[in-house]
Amino acid sequence: MTFLAKTLLQLTFALIDITVLTDFLLKLVVFGLIVLVTFVVARVSGILVSKVSGKASPILARQARQFTTLLIWLIGILVGLGQLGLDLTVLLVIVAIGGVLLLFAVRDILSNWASYETISIYKPFKIGDWIQIGKAFGRVVDITYMDTVLLTPDNESVYVPNRKISQSTVINRTTLGGIRISVPLTVKADLNLSKVEEALISVGNDLLEELASDSKPEVRVLNLDERYVKVALLLRINNPAKAKLLSSEVRKKAKERLDQLGQTS
Repeated sequence: MTFLAKTLLQLTFALIDITVLTDFLLKLVVFGLIVLVTFVVARVSGILVSKVSGKASPILARQARQFTTLLIWLIGILVGLGQLGLDLTVLLVIVAIGGVLLLFAVRDILSNWASYETISIYKPFKIGDWIQIGKAFGRVVDITYMDTVLLTPDNESVYVPNRKISQSTVINRTTLGGIRISVPLTVKADLNLSKVEEALISVGNDLLEELASDSKPEVRVLNLDERYVKVALLLRINNPAKAKLLSSEVRKKAKERLDQLGQTS
């Protein structure tokens, strides 16, 4: 009897093991089917969303497709894990806590990425443009997910985080008519303003090859008192990188011309 009891007990455990294994394999098959269905649904949904939103913007279509695909995969994986016998409530709590911690850890990265997408959609500037962000001024040479790279007139690379760009005023100085520079000069009040204006205009005409087409030098009076008059020579130049160099050249030539008039600043 003892031997028979042991044999029956062993058979019972074997049947239980087979049952458990069979149940697990069935759940694994169901999980695989759910993953397959999720793949198909994510693929089809992504294409449909991309076609619908693509009418507005190709970049917006890509964003919408990525978001839809990730959302469907998240739902599919959670449902699949639930079929394996895992508690969905616990899984959702773990996912939520992990998501919060992950978002906190990569908040700067996400902020830069979101700003990059905004720049890509609205295009306030492009590679090759001359822009100013705060005190940073230069030509855009690269736009990455993290930052925008500017090459300054002094040939220095400035890396501006994209999130800073979205929070700042961006001045795009690239126009078909070039950018305008103002070169201030101070001269004596007893001079002949007409002659000084002629002298400064001639200085500007000497630099015509650096000026934008169809633009002419202009002279403005900024301030005056009993002893001095502050004027400015306005030039619209093609290459913003030469702004400092041309300003220096203007001052040199202006000094020479005014010396010839006997009216130095």
